[in-house]
Amino acid sequence: MSIKSWLVLSLSLAMLSACKEKEVEQPEPTRPAQVWRVQAQISEQVDTYSGEVQPHKVTSLSFRVAGKVVGRSVEIGETVKVGQVLAQLDNEDAELSVKQTESNLDAAKSSLQTSQANLLALQNNVTASQGAVSSARGNVEAARGRLSTAQGNLIAMQTGLESAQAGVESAQAGVASARATYESARAAVGSAQAELKNAQLEYNRSAKLNQQGYLSTTILDQHRQRVTAAQASYKSVYANAQAALAQVNAAQTKIKTAQTQIKTTQAQIKAAEGDVSAARASVVAAEGQVKTAEAQVESAQAQADAARGQVGSAQAQINTITEQTKLAKNQSRYTELTSTVSGIVTGTPVEIGQVVGVGQTIVNIANSKDLEVQIKLSEQAIKLVQVGTPAKIKLWAVSDTFEGMVAEIAPLADANRLWLVKVTIKNPSVDLRLGMTATVTFSKSLPKTVSWLPATALFQSDQQPAVWIVSADNKTELKPIEIENYLDGGLLVSGLDEGLTVVAAGVNRIHQGQDIIPTPYTGQARPIGQ
Repeated sequence: MSIKSWLVLSLSLAMLSACKEKEVEQPEPTRPAQVWRVQAQISEQVDTYSGEVQPHKVTSLSFRVAGKVVGRSVEIGETVKVGQVLAQLDNEDAELSVKQTESNLDAAKSSLQTSQANLLALQNNVTASQGAVSSARGNVEAARGRLSTAQGNLIAMQTGLESAQAGVESAQAGVASARATYESARAAVGSAQAELKNAQLEYNRSAKLNQQGYLSTTILDQHRQRVTAAQASYKSVYANAQAALAQVNAAQTKIKTAQTQIKTTQAQIKAAEGDVSAARASVVAAEGQVKTAEAQVESAQAQADAARGQVGSAQAQINTITEQTKLAKNQSRYTELTSTVSGIVTGTPVEIGQVVGVGQTIVNIANSKDLEVQIKLSEQAIKLVQVGTPAKIKLWAVSDTFEGMVAEIAPLADANRLWLVKVTIKNPSVDLRLGMTATVTFSKSLPKTVSWLPATALFQSDQQPAVWIVSADNKTELKPIEIENYLDGGLLVSGLDEGLTVVAAGVNRIHQGQDIIPTPYTGQARPIGQ
């Protein structure tokens, strides 16, 4: 840099420094500032909001069927009662549907009666077939009884035959034995006859010799005794022979009797075998009758089941048509709209001649005896109320004040970030009307006394809220405060004494110790009651 340039730069800096010293030395002008005088301390927070008297509930009535509106008997502002007719739809198609379903129902009932009569006849047939089965089973049991008896008789006769055959064999053995005894007896008789003959001859010869004196009487007596003994022996053996012959005859007679009995028993066995065969055939025939009767029962039961199914189908058809008839009657009845509530008509969005759909609103009715005041609160104010919070309600049209209570708070804010709050009116003493303007006041006791300031009085110093206090000589001084609550257009703060003067506007252009000209606060925000 040249000396010339250096001199020019030094001169310029000197002139600039002189100008700044000259400016600092100029006194700061005194500027006006809007101020607010801290008023009496507040121990209760009071918030007031404007709203309208509205019904707690508005009922939108609509037809349950679609159709053309042919009549409407109410207008906006009219009072209606429960059951009162409000509007009518064209009912011609509904009536035709009712007549058609009723005709179908009569035909279905006639079909049901026919099916029931058929079922009854088939059930009787089943009962008769079951009786035939029982009778056939009885016949089977009787035939089996006869078969059992015939088989028993056959067995008994076969046993008798065996016994007779055994008797024959025994008699034949007796005949052989008796014949052997008889032959032995006959041989003994011959021997006895020979002995008797010899003894008699010897005696006769001895008797002659005795008479002639040639033989002694003793020898004669011996010969006589021999004759006597031979006679006795002959009689004995002869008797034995006769007895043996009688035994032979008796055995032969017994054989004949047994043989006759065998023939008789054999004939009886043949007859019994015939009885058994006949009884078996009877059992088979009876069992065939049972099978036939059971088949008839199954057939009759199947027919009865089919008839029962027809009855069920007819009954189901009746039930379906009954529901259709009920639905058709309901559809016809639904063409007349009656009020389900009492109240005041607030809207009639449909005109006569218009075709409406199911559920389309025809009449709006508000309950005039259950009214409430609806207000809207900001995001800050909504924190201070809850369901059940008491309130004071005052109407612009009347001088009375009513007790109220928050009944409902909208869960979502509207497009303006405001929440709808519904406040019920307890026991109103005057006739309230929908749409009346009202104010709702909420009062809340504060844990400590506070002061109200305009929101524009708040200043921020090192992240600490503060305000500019104006001293008696109109100089400003920064004073820290505590904000207790934010209100619409104002603040509730603690830390300020009553009577202090606070800068209420333009606080960002104020500095410590600045002289100001106090002017009254001209802002719109005011504490409650001001």
